[in-house]
Amino acid sequence: MRTCASDSGDGLERLLERFFAAENARDWAAYASLLHPGVEWVLVDDGAERRIVGREEYLAAIAAAIAAACGGAGAVFSCLDMTVDRGRGRVVTLLVNDDGERSLDVFDVEGGLIRREWEFLLGRA
Repeated sequence: MRTCASDSGDGLERLLERFFAAENARDWAAYASLLHPGVEWVLVDDGAERRIVGREEYLAAIAAAIAAACGGAGAVFSCLDMTVDRGRGRVVTLLVNDDGERSLDVFDVEGGLIRREWEFLLGRA
């Protein structure tokens, strides 16, 4: 697994690195601890949007998505790029899974937890 390199070790970068590592390890307890209780995830695929609200709904949706990815074998994600806007508590990442599928993800962080995620599915590289 490759993760994004942090130039500063800033809390926002570290939060997302821990988030991706927990997802790839399927460590759902660690993963849940990084999500705000009212987390919102908007998944955008070819113009269609799916909105997921709440930590439990988020966890169920991500587990189902991972189980369905890569022909049912699950997926491991790598972060190709990360840009941080510390003033807004926003992190933008470009991710790719081991099947070559890419996504652009925008995260808003509140109180040290992921509050919102917009995930734009981009298809294979």
